[in-house]
Amino acid sequence: MLLLSLMWSCSFMGDRKKKQYSPIEFDLSRDTGPFGGLGANVPISFYSRRMKPLQTLNDLGIKVIRVKREDDNWDNILALRRATQRLGIKWIYSLDDIPMSFVNQQGKLIDVAGFAQWWAEEVDELSYQEVPADYIELLDAPDLSSSDSLPLSPDSYNALIHATRKELDLRGFQQVGIVGPGLSRPDLPGDLERWYMDLDQEAFESLDRWTVQIWDDSTEGGRHGNALEGLVNYLAEIESLKPIIVSAYATTQTTFDQQEYPDPAQYDLLGNLNTFETYYYSASFSMPYALRVYSNTLKLLEPGGITPLVYQIYDAPADVKFKKRSWGLLDLNGVAKPVFTMLTNLIKRIPDNAVIVPPVEKPQPNLTSLTFKTQKRVVLTICNEASQTKAIQVHLYGLTRTLELAQTVSLITPEINPVERGKRDVVETLEAEPKIRYDGENQSYLFTVTMAPQSILIAEFRVK
Repeated sequence: MLLLSLMWSCSFMGDRKKKQYSPIEFDLSRDTGPFGGLGANVPISFYSRRMKPLQTLNDLGIKVIRVKREDDNWDNILALRRATQRLGIKWIYSLDDIPMSFVNQQGKLIDVAGFAQWWAEEVDELSYQEVPADYIELLDAPDLSSSDSLPLSPDSYNALIHATRKELDLRGFQQVGIVGPGLSRPDLPGDLERWYMDLDQEAFESLDRWTVQIWDDSTEGGRHGNALEGLVNYLAEIESLKPIIVSAYATTQTTFDQQEYPDPAQYDLLGNLNTFETYYYSASFSMPYALRVYSNTLKLLEPGGITPLVYQIYDAPADVKFKKRSWGLLDLNGVAKPVFTMLTNLIKRIPDNAVIVPPVEKPQPNLTSLTFKTQKRVVLTICNEASQTKAIQVHLYGLTRTLELAQTVSLITPEINPVERGKRDVVETLEAEPKIRYDGENQSYLFTVTMAPQSILIAEFRVK
């Protein structure tokens, strides 16, 4: 690692210099709930010796995966099972579309009982192959419209929960949970009432987890936060204590610092066109995209007890070659993109049984911060998405015990590659040892840090 020296400073001048810094404060006596870990969407057609799935899932601390079974390639399914079994990872099965035999020409579900039976038969076949099906998500984003009609109405969804639970129980699969509703976003007008309150009591109780996708919060230019907060508050109002799984997240933002990057949903062809493994390039290879996804991760974790599932964990050959998609955290050769490097550096430092401590006030624009705490350790992270250096003063209080700095690292990139180069940004890890000032009168700790443009900070503390 490189030694970071000039980028750090410690202020002993107290409030006299405070206005020179962007303040970030944490009251460590309060928390919003447990750290629920990360999950991931994993393509079934993933198998490749270069991917090292066991190591990849372990590095990200994955607690749950979401898969969509597109074929009967049992070699791939069983290979994924072996990787997840050793780590105790839970499986969620989902699917994009209702099989055509159960819908009419307008895309409306007309055979609820038949579709419920189909799901039970899927679980039965997975069980026969000794593949986990801990949860099933009846449909991916049933609120999305097609030809001005919903693929699934809330009433049909309510009936489908009843029918599927009955079919699962008849086959002895009481342990298989149903999660949902899996909406495409949590803040569409009227959806909270239609998809949550319109469930009858039995259907409400039959859902083991709430699931929702949160790609972007349009009011914050591609950042998450407001929409999820509204959903969390709404569920509290209706007295629902079910855990929340964000079943797919990243960002759809592709313009950073007035630079337009190829969309990961449909990337541009660059470089060597003779081999599909080397020419593809999208925003997902860039540091600005990685910082936005890292920031979104912190925002999704902030309410506590939420498990966000990255979309997706690696680029799949079929996606890259035929669909021109590159959402993965790893490329086709298993090489880490910047977002994978940044997330793994954070996750590996968060202790077991940590709780989430949000900042007392929302940080200034382009800054996102969060703290993870146990009785023995505190892990603080700050994300600076700005293209300018940020001088920050961190204020920690609310502890009755001593806080001691263990390690601090910053992740930066020496150069943001221009789009036309079509090259993955390289992330470097820098170490530093900032000094902490203890304010005995207020029983708090202060330190200052000057963060490089487009970088993240991770600081680990021991509680003694």
